[in-house]
Amino acid sequence: MAKKTVNRKKALRKEAADLRRKAGQKIERVVKAVEEAPQKVASTITTSFEAFSNIKELAGLPEARLKTFYEEGITSLEAFATWTEKELLALKGIGPATIKQLKEKGIDFKA
Repeated sequence: MAKKTVNRKKALRKEAADLRRKAGQKIERVVKAVEEAPQKVASTITTSFEAFSNIKELAGLPEARLKTFYEEGITSLEAFATWTEKELLALKGIGPATIKQLKEKGIDFKA
């Protein structure tokens, strides 16, 4: 009976070691994903007003309107999808004509 107890302890130790190793691998994957996340986000966000104003879909809009969007945190086309038309209309200098221009250029808004 003593041998079964020893084998059981060995099996439990091995199982615990395997679990620690697997947990460590999962933690490494999570850490890597967290480290890569800012790079993925940064690739979809323009960082300067000049880059934002040079987006071809925004061509034709007055610079004052673009500055308003940029100052409110809309720094990419994807950012427009987080704003409703009503919220955009509440911004200084943004009116129905601007919203119409954006729609004609294929820019989507939050419903």
